[in-house]
Amino acid sequence: MNGVVSIALNGFREARRNRVTSVLFVFAFIMVFSTTVSVEFTVATFDRVMTDFGLGVIGLLSPALTLFLGTALIPREIERRTIFMVVARPVSRSAFLVGRYIGNVITVAFLVLVMGALFLLQMQFAGATSTYSSGIHREHLIALYGLLLEVVLLTAVSFLFAAASSQYVSALSVTCLYFIGHMSEDLYTLAGRSKSDVIRVVGRAIYYLLPNFDRLDFKARATYFDPTSNAELLSTTGYALAYTVLVLIVATRIFERRDFK
Repeated sequence: MNGVVSIALNGFREARRNRVTSVLFVFAFIMVFSTTVSVEFTVATFDRVMTDFGLGVIGLLSPALTLFLGTALIPREIERRTIFMVVARPVSRSAFLVGRYIGNVITVAFLVLVMGALFLLQMQFAGATSTYSSGIHREHLIALYGLLLEVVLLTAVSFLFAAASSQYVSALSVTCLYFIGHMSEDLYTLAGRSKSDVIRVVGRAIYYLLPNFDRLDFKARATYFDPTSNAELLSTTGYALAYTVLVLIVATRIFERRDFK
């Protein structure tokens, strides 16, 4: 356990020094606060524009950063041969992968929380200074929580592919899986309308086997202030955590058997 914690903290420190992380954070800071400019074009839908734009920017940057860090770390460790320095110590490959995973999740979650805090501060400020904004709502917090769950699950999927293949193959595969996961419910509906039994079976398989990222997306609900029940929120949390644990188990099994030569 101490080895996992040390690897996680070390990974957090390394990712924090990464220039791409800093650039994305600065970019997010500018984009979130530039929401004020966009609302000059609307009055009646002031809250909706701010929510849609602010959460949209965070929802765009967080998976991009997750993909970059998650798919690059393990292949880079293998390419530079630095992984041999770790596995030569009394640390198993599984502990190394889980530690790196936790470090990546902490890094991206920290950035999401900071961007979310800036967004909420802006919503609160707008609510206090404008008659067209009502400030922070519960739906805003749920949307940010959904983004954190997406980071947890997407990082696990990224590590699964990174544990089995190269950085570029992993990045391409996870990107495709991410977009499919956000369209899984639509694909399921379209497949159900098909007259082909094969297409219906494939549609159901995609829906039930692949990660359903669309289930974790509450941004549209926050934009239109559509409430989410506690039961649905608990079910979504259980789904994300259970799928993450399953993916990590498969990833550690693959990583244990991988030949680094």
